[in-house]
Amino acid sequence: MKEIGQFQSIDSLGLKIKNRDLEAFHELYNTCFVPLQHYAMRYLYDWKEAEDMVQDAFLSLWANTDRYDARQSIFNYMTGIIRNNCLLYLRNLKIQDKHQDKLIETILFSNVEEPDIDEDMHKRLQQVLELLPDKQREVVMQHIVEKKKIKDIAKQMDVAETTVKTHFKRAMTILRNNLKFILFAV
Repeated sequence: MKEIGQFQSIDSLGLKIKNRDLEAFHELYNTCFVPLQHYAMRYLYDWKEAEDMVQDAFLSLWANTDRYDARQSIFNYMTGIIRNNCLLYLRNLKIQDKHQDKLIETILFSNVEEPDIDEDMHKRLQQVLELLPDKQREVVMQHIVEKKKIKDIAKQMDVAETTVKTHFKRAMTILRNNLKFILFAV
């Protein structure tokens, strides 16, 4: 293993960190931060989020040294923390996206007049809907407004179900990206 400062290897830092050696912690941080950030990028594709995940992993390590088993590679332990945090982050994003989709569906297509939504917002919502390519708009209208199943829409359009799913997913991404500044004050 490569030499790191006064330490023999990255893994030798683990026992020292377990014993709350701040110098060893700084050595690990300085040596492994960027490689760990690259590891987080495999999941997130966002350099800033990857940086945050690595920061959180280092904070977690230092705050919970009692959870670290010094017989385990410290680098592998850190990648485990980062992997778990990235997966949790991605799962929460999917939940957030689904929640946003439901809000978009409700506002765009419910027959209930929402007193909090003014006429300008309704106009903007309709403009964004008009931005959708014809096929995507058709799928969204049939699936959400007419409550048709994907399978039935595919039969009617004479295309594969996966094509209809792709149209719907892309349409919802466009709607979400164009409406989030209105809906969520982003």
